[in-house]
Amino acid sequence: MEFLTIAILHFFAVSSPGPDFIVVTRQSIRLGRSAAIFTSLGIASGILIHSLAAMTGLTYIISSNPLVFFYLKIFGSAYIAYLGLISVLKSSSVDINFSGKAELDSFSSYRIGFITNVLNPKAIIFFITVFSIVLDSSTSIILLGLYGAYMSVATFAWFSFISLAFTNNFIVDKYTKFLPVFEKFLGCILLIIAFQILMYELPKLNG
Repeated sequence: MEFLTIAILHFFAVSSPGPDFIVVTRQSIRLGRSAAIFTSLGIASGILIHSLAAMTGLTYIISSNPLVFFYLKIFGSAYIAYLGLISVLKSSSVDINFSGKAELDSFSSYRIGFITNVLNPKAIIFFITVFSIVLDSSTSIILLGLYGAYMSVATFAWFSFISLAFTNNFIVDKYTKFLPVFEKFLGCILLIIAFQILMYELPKLNG
């Protein structure tokens, strides 16, 4: 159940338009497929950093203090609801009007993806949220590490797919037109997840 929750939340987070998505799109159009894939690898590496930070910073506090665990879940669900509302209420747009094909080596492409992800505030809060919601006293540090590794691999797979898609002009046009509707759909799913978490946790206040 923990893994399924993480997989669903991660899918909606990684597929929602944001800084990572935009930078991979930019790399695809400006620098080509190879640069975009190395950028995707950098983003995936950033996911591992976020996972490690969440594990080492929250494991002891959450497992030893049920009250902190409860309030972190409430905060996490509120943040997920906030992301959902932003997606539903605001129209989405991705500026793909890039020009030029400047040369960029593989390491530089990797570095762009890594820095973009590590410094992304949305990603930082998301990982705190996810590890807070799914963690309980029986979740081992090894299992948490496997969750982080899964999210890193899944992130690389998703953005590699985006890299391939956005180097095809026909698919670029189709995806860009569909993006606003897709984001609103993701927002509705996030709101449903947040509502379910709150409905499960809030009765504990009277328990």
